[in-house]
Amino acid sequence: MNDVVADHDLTVRRLVLNDFLTNGFVVKENDTGALAIVDPGGRAEDLIAAAREWGGDVRAILVTHLHGDHCAAVGAVAEAFPAADVVGPPGGSFVPDRPVGGGESIEFGTEAIQVTATPGHSPESLSYQICDHVFVGDYLFLHAAGRTDLPGGSAEALLRVVREVFDDMPGKTVLWCGHGPPSTVAGELAANPFWRIAREGRPDAPVERARWKGSDVAVLAWAEDYDGGRKVLLETADGGLVMVPGSQVEDG
Repeated sequence: MNDVVADHDLTVRRLVLNDFLTNGFVVKENDTGALAIVDPGGRAEDLIAAAREWGGDVRAILVTHLHGDHCAAVGAVAEAFPAADVVGPPGGSFVPDRPVGGGESIEFGTEAIQVTATPGHSPESLSYQICDHVFVGDYLFLHAAGRTDLPGGSAEALLRVVREVFDDMPGKTVLWCGHGPPSTVAGELAANPFWRIAREGRPDAPVERARWKGSDVAVLAWAEDYDGGRKVLLETADGGLVMVPGSQVEDG
C-alpha cells in the first residue's frame, strides 16, 4: 500500500509498514518542501526512499505512541536524516530529541506542527496536526477506535478526547489513522458509534449482553474494524468502560 493524497498545503504518502498493517507517513509541506515522517514502525528503507524522492529535507520524525509497530524503525530513519528531530513521548525504546506530551508547537517550514495529547489507546498517545491534517495514531480507525484494554489504556479518556479535542475541529479536517484508511472529523461525527456515545452519553439500554473474560458485560456499541474484524465498547459490571476487539467477546 502506497497512497498519495495532496491538497493546497500538504502532500501525504501513506505506507503500510508491517504485518500489523500499521501506517507510516511521509508528509511534505508543498510551499517549502519541508518533510516529516510519522510513525516509522517498519520498512525504514521505503520511508527513507520516499523522503529522498521528495527532496530529503526531513525536519521531524514524529511518533504518536510507544507501541513497537509504530516506532521500531525510528533509529534507522533518524540515522538516514541526522538533521531531523525525533519528536515523541518519552519512556519508550528510543530517546526523542524533543520529548513532548501535548500542547507543544514544533517549527516546520512555514507552518507549525501542533502536538495534542489524545490518550485512550495508550496513556502517552499524541496527535500531530499540520494545517488541516491530523495524524492520530491508534486513537482512531475509520468509524472505529483503538483498543483500550492494553496497559494504561482508558476508554473513558478516549471518549473524553472526542469532546475536548475533535468535536470543535472543522469538519473537513483529515484524520490519518494508525491503521487503515483516513477519515475526516465530519465523517467520524456522522458515522462513528463510539463518538456518538462520547457526545450524547451512554445509551439507555445496551445493544446486547455478552461475555468478556468470563464476566457478563453490556455491549454499548459495535463497529467494523480496519482488519475485517470488529471493535466493541463494553460496560463492565462495575460501570467501567473498555474498548476491545470483537474476537474477545462471546455471546451472552
